[in-house]
Amino acid sequence: MRVFTDWDRLPPDRHVLTIGNFDGVHRGHRSLLGRVQARARELGVRSLAVTFDPLPSEVLAPDRAPRRLTLTEHRLRLILACGIDRILLVRFDHAFAQLAPEEFVQLLVDFVHPVEIIVGDDFHFGRNRSGNPDVLRTLGAQHGFHVTVIERVTDKAVTISSTRVREAIAQGDVRSAREMLDRPHLVVGTVIKGSGRGTVLGFPTANIAIRDRLLTPADGIYASVVYALGGWYPALAYLGNRPTFPGAGYAVEVYLLAEQIPALQGQELSVYFIERLRPDRAFDDPDQLIRQMQEDERQGRVRLATELANWPPPLVAALHRPLEGVPTTDDDPERA
Repeated sequence: MRVFTDWDRLPPDRHVLTIGNFDGVHRGHRSLLGRVQARARELGVRSLAVTFDPLPSEVLAPDRAPRRLTLTEHRLRLILACGIDRILLVRFDHAFAQLAPEEFVQLLVDFVHPVEIIVGDDFHFGRNRSGNPDVLRTLGAQHGFHVTVIERVTDKAVTISSTRVREAIAQGDVRSAREMLDRPHLVVGTVIKGSGRGTVLGFPTANIAIRDRLLTPADGIYASVVYALGGWYPALAYLGNRPTFPGAGYAVEVYLLAEQIPALQGQELSVYFIERLRPDRAFDDPDQLIRQMQEDERQGRVRLATELANWPPPLVAALHRPLEGVPTTDDDPERA
């Protein structure tokens, strides 16, 4: 067992560990996790990542909490893909949020047995974020563990962060987001009944209800790759308010570029955004829209031909490995 949801279920081993939300598990997170894994191996102990579900902002400021980059189950898979031996998935609630830094560290000492804790220079913990790396060093000296603080990873002199990844995705710049994530951005949703307008236009699409709290890219047409029913499909993804048809409302739709299309109603789809082909726009009439969609398909097929030659990338493959027995709040926001 590699993922634990109870403090007292952890084996009584010594650990090198890190602590964080790790939403997106971007290159900065991966660098930190890799450092933990390497240091644990050097010291002959286990590596551990402590993370949270729900994310703290979803409990403490739900109205202002940012959309997620990853579902919890995917976050766990990506952390394990960094070579981390174990994950402690801590349920974050208001009671846990009230722990003083000293109380939180005492939990670590009692159940995790830290030899070394490695954190980023922006690390905060405990009630009202009152703990920081200096506080952690002081507590480490009292309890007999070492603290290492590392600088955040930068790209072109800009720090890689979950916030920066969200900004890129919100602008439709999924290519830049991919560079920071080391993988295409993913959304997951269930196929629901649509209006059938796509079929009438000659482009039958699957309408998707995105799982709660996942961040969707800016409106537009995207070259995409879809995982459905155990198979991979090149696809076009549309996000927008369908302005050519006033009142149609916002939709996320996927058009599979395949000769044989399985029955998708009620199925879960994973949509990987490769490149934005164009922003959303209104057309004068349906015929003009059809001509543009034909051009979108041509461009999408060209872009995806190269992509699919080496698909799936390693981190995409990691997202689809089994992860059993891990309860999360992804589908139950009321539990937060």
